Amino acid sequence: MVALFSILFLPGAGSEPPASSPPVTLIRCGTLIDGVSAVPRKDVLLRIEGNRITSLSTSKRAVSHEPAARTIELSTATCLPGLIDVHVHLIKEDPQRRELQTPPESLSAENLLRTLRYGFTTVRNLGAGRLGQSDIDVRNAVADGSIPGPRLKIAICCETKDRNFGVKGPTELRAAVDRLVDEGSDWIKLYGTVAGPPPGVSDAENKLQYSEEELSAIVDEAHKKGVKVAMHTIGALDSHRAIASGVDSIEHGVDIEDADLKRMKDRGITFVPTLFVISYVATAPGRNDNAMWADRMKRSLDTFERALKAKVKIAFGTDAPAQNWTSDPVQQFQMMVSHGMPPMEAIQSATMEGARLLGMEKQIGSIEVGKLADIVAVQGDPLADVSRLEHVMFVMKDGQSIDFNQK
Repeated sequence: MVALFSILFLPGAGSEPPASSPPVTLIRCGTLIDGVSAVPRKDVLLRIEGNRITSLSTSKRAVSHEPAARTIELSTATCLPGLIDVHVHLIKEDPQRRELQTPPESLSAENLLRTLRYGFTTVRNLGAGRLGQSDIDVRNAVADGSIPGPRLKIAICCETKDRNFGVKGPTELRAAVDRLVDEGSDWIKLYGTVAGPPPGVSDAENKLQYSEEELSAIVDEAHKKGVKVAMHTIGALDSHRAIASGVDSIEHGVDIEDADLKRMKDRGITFVPTLFVISYVATAPGRNDNAMWADRMKRSLDTFERALKAKVKIAFGTDAPAQNWTSDPVQQFQMMVSHGMPPMEAIQSATMEGARLLGMEKQIGSIEVGKLADIVAVQGDPLADVSRLEHVMFVMKDGQSIDFNQK
C-alpha cells in the first residue's frame, strides 16, 4: 500500500538528542477528532515524546523549535485516536500447521498485523478455543514487540465443546475463575447457552449453561479478583440472566427486552452488538443456515436501535474471526450509523467507550496530553462519510508509526 502521508525532517535532524531524552515526534493534523470533544478541531499540532502525547496546539502557525524532532505531515487528513475493537477472536490454530500461534509467520500474527493496519491499536480477544493459554503467549509477544499487532486484553475461554469451564456448582466455578485469573486472563468470558442451537431449536429454547446461582457466583468471584466479566447472549432470557447477575458487558445481545435495556443503563452495563459478524455469516456462501442468521440480523438491528433510544453504553465490537477473514470489520461503523447512531458517537464507541470498558481510559481512547500516542488518520471527513474509516492511511501505536508495506 502506498503511504498517503510524508515524514519530513526539520533542519538539524542529523544531530542526535541526548541518550537520556526520548525521541520527539510532531504530527500536523488538518482535522482532529480527539475522542472526547463533541466537535472536531482544525489545524492541530501534536507533540509526542517517546510514546506519550505531551502537548496539543490549535494554532496553524505553531512551530516547534526542536531541531531533532521528526515531523509527520497529515495536514490534509483527519486524525483520530487509535481504534478499539472489544470483541475479536484473532488467536487460533492454523488449520494447515496446527501449532501455537506465537511465531511471527503464524496465522495469528497475520491477523494481528492486518487488524493493526485497519486502525485498531487495542483489541479484546474473547477466547482462543482449544489453544487455551497460548493467547497469553501471543498477548505477551505483542507487548514485548516480538509480534506487531494491537495491544491485547484476553479472556482464556473455553475448555469444552459446549464452551464452558467443565465444572458445575458455585464452589467449583469460583475455583475455575480463580485459576483462570491466576493463569493471566484479563477477563472472564461466559457463554449463556451451549453451542448451537441444534436443528429445530430456536435461540429462545436453547439449553442454558448455568443456574442463576452459578452465574452470580462466577461474576462475584471475578469481581473479587478485580476482573470484569463478558457474557455471550442470544435469546432474551439469556440476556436477562446475564444482566441480573451483574456482568460488565453483553456480547451480541441479539434479543434484549426493553426492561433489561433500562437495567443495563441504570447499572452501567455495556452493550457490544457484533453487527459485522452477524451480517457476514448471514450472507456467506455455502452455508445452510443463512436464514437463521438473517433472522438474527433483523433482531440484532432492532435491539441496537432500542438500545440507542434507551441510552445504553455501547462499545464497538465486531467478533472478527481468525480464519477465512479478509473483510475490514470497520464496515460496522456504517451499519451503526445507518441504524441511528450519530457518527461522532459511533467513533467514540470505538475509542473512549471501548477504553472505559477495558478500564484503560487513562491510557488510551482519546488524543489528550499524558495518554499513549495511539493515532490513526484518514483522508476526508468521517463525520460526513463514516466509510472513510475503512481507508486508514496512517497508524501510530505507542508512538511508533506502522509500516503498511512490511510483509
